[in-house]
Amino acid sequence: MTTTLAQKNNMEAKKKVFGMIQAFWESQCLYVATRLDIFNILSEGSQNIETLAEKTATKADKLYVILRALGHLGVLEEQPGKIFAATEVSNLLVTNAGPSIGHFAMHIIEPAQWDAWKELETCLHTGEVPFERANGKTVYEFTRDEDWSGDVFIKAMSFLTDHAVDALLDVFDFSRFGTVMDVGGGQGGLISKIVKRFGCKGMLFDLPYVTETAPAYIQKQGVAADAVQIVTGDVFEGLPTGADAIVMKYFLSSWKDEDALTILRYCREALPKHGKVVLLQCIVPDLGEPTVCPDGIIPSLFATQIMVAVPGGAWRTQKEYERLFTASGFQLENVVRTGTNLSALEFGLVD
Repeated sequence: MTTTLAQKNNMEAKKKVFGMIQAFWESQCLYVATRLDIFNILSEGSQNIETLAEKTATKADKLYVILRALGHLGVLEEQPGKIFAATEVSNLLVTNAGPSIGHFAMHIIEPAQWDAWKELETCLHTGEVPFERANGKTVYEFTRDEDWSGDVFIKAMSFLTDHAVDALLDVFDFSRFGTVMDVGGGQGGLISKIVKRFGCKGMLFDLPYVTETAPAYIQKQGVAADAVQIVTGDVFEGLPTGADAIVMKYFLSSWKDEDALTILRYCREALPKHGKVVLLQCIVPDLGEPTVCPDGIIPSLFATQIMVAVPGGAWRTQKEYERLFTASGFQLENVVRTGTNLSALEFGLVD
């Protein structure tokens, strides 16, 4: 029987839809295996299903179904006798050797985030934030109040920094700034790398509970204690002065336009006349631009996740960011792309 072009196209379209339907099954299998430390265990050597079940206090027959699926997806390698071994993919998901994409997976797929997505349709009608409707508090309050979620969130953000920063520092020169302040900088991963690479002074600004582990983390990066000044506070109450440049990585996208304008006003007040704001952000493409970043991130999907999780936030297009900065007295001076999802947009003050 001859297959027509129309039939082939129809089958390809069905494959696409089936793939989208199955995507949430994949993510849940990934979450469960990461949460159970399966990838940590297998990083030490292959194990049979009975041993893995014993170590994770699970039922072997049920666990096997999940791990077999991960084997078929190429996350694990299944060997004869129901033995499972690590792969290059699973080694990326190990969580006991520092911040990893495993922490990012657990943060994005944890039950509180999952419950938020269930509210998406309703919130399209009501205008509510799905995460808040599902959990009764903002995502920032949730990660502050829930120890496990807070720890995973901080490590997930540190992973994102580690993932993208080397490619950034290879193409963006921070040596021309005497002092760089990272606003919303978490544990200090980005500012540590900037200071260490370019020899400038650093400042780290974030909420107190976020920066609790920053001193130890920064020291672990081989940065002198006096090289990075840690300042805690609320970005909506003002920013400290003393920096020549302010960097914000994936930070401004967490806020609605009105809040972003407030943050940028405080940036303007904190900077000297020659000061710069360096926005480090994944940019949502306009029509006709590539829809997938070099590292596989799809900005439009991440933009949807931000809308689901945070109060009014959104990943924006370059034109949308320019409008916000222009309204705040800044002008775009330079755009630097990297080999990941991250771009650097440098804004200077308008006289």
